[in-house]
Amino acid sequence: MRKLIGKHDIILQVKILSRYILKEFLGNLFLGLFIFTFILLLDHLFELADLLLNKGVGVMLTLRLLALLLPSSLSLTLPMSTLLAALLTFGRLSENNEITAVRASGLAAWSYVKTPFIVSLVASLFLIPFNTLWAPRAHASFRQLYLQVLQRNPLVRIEEKTFVEIGDYHLFVERKDKKTKVMRGVTIYKIPPDGAPLRIFADRGTASVNVTQGITFLLQDGRIEEVDAADPSRWIYTSFKNYQLYIPLVNSQAASERALEEMDNPELRREITRLKSKNIPFPILACQIHLRWALALTPLLFAGLGIPLAIRLHRGGRSIGFGLSLLIMVLYYVMVMGGTGAGQRGLLPPWFAVWLGDGVILIASIAFYRRFTKK
Repeated sequence: MRKLIGKHDIILQVKILSRYILKEFLGNLFLGLFIFTFILLLDHLFELADLLLNKGVGVMLTLRLLALLLPSSLSLTLPMSTLLAALLTFGRLSENNEITAVRASGLAAWSYVKTPFIVSLVASLFLIPFNTLWAPRAHASFRQLYLQVLQRNPLVRIEEKTFVEIGDYHLFVERKDKKTKVMRGVTIYKIPPDGAPLRIFADRGTASVNVTQGITFLLQDGRIEEVDAADPSRWIYTSFKNYQLYIPLVNSQAASERALEEMDNPELRREITRLKSKNIPFPILACQIHLRWALALTPLLFAGLGIPLAIRLHRGGRSIGFGLSLLIMVLYYVMVMGGTGAGQRGLLPPWFAVWLGDGVILIASIAFYRRFTKK
């Protein structure tokens, strides 16, 4: 009877301990997700805020852009947050001697580390379809929606003292009145691949978008400079009081091309099959596939490294946790990006080049965990 009661007490202790650690771990995990996501998307957040407040883009459209932008960072922020949660949770438990008390009660190490490992395993399993399917599709949807915004209202791209490419033309504006939309110090030039270059200067002007997805510039007090077709060494200068320039917004080849980040794994494999049939090397595509799988497994690997490392350091401050997690992440991504670059150039096999960083983390995790369980 005493033996049965003892087993029941141990099971109850493990359940209470697991819930306690789970609450602490998830709290630190969501804290890391919020902070790291905010940092990685900070530039984009300013751009979206500018579209909403200054460029007339609607609230719902801005929220759609933000929703499609968030997945692009989750592949990085979820592993970073897992590592941070492991360091903060077990660092604090170790610093307060709670780990010592648990071990003194006779509970095995696995009894209090299994819950974070299960959470990390779920995160890795989630990242597999996320990295290989959902994130590329979200990236492609964001790009298409953003291009639609620019095509509907290309004026949102016009900024002061910034070169902007619209159609086949390049535009530069010295000043732009946000209320009247009057532009001053307007420079427009076109350098076609076949044909004479064209330059237009105007003191001021306005722009409007018509239903045919073109933009019309109404320019005042300026001049047109173009090369004489009969004598290419001679320029023709034409002054004007009022001049109207229409620029059609035709999708260029660059707009139709899809980046690797926008292709899901089935599309990458089909492209690899096509290149194989033509005996064309495909190390870049192979590295991209391996990279998505390697990043998917990092939450589990980082948990395996962070837990014994935090207990060994016996420090639980958030500043230490953030600093150590950033250091490990930087070292890891330097190895991954360096290996990926070598694999893309054909210096190393793609599988070895990309998985090198994960292999180093795995070896370090095993070494720390073995030393931790022997104590």
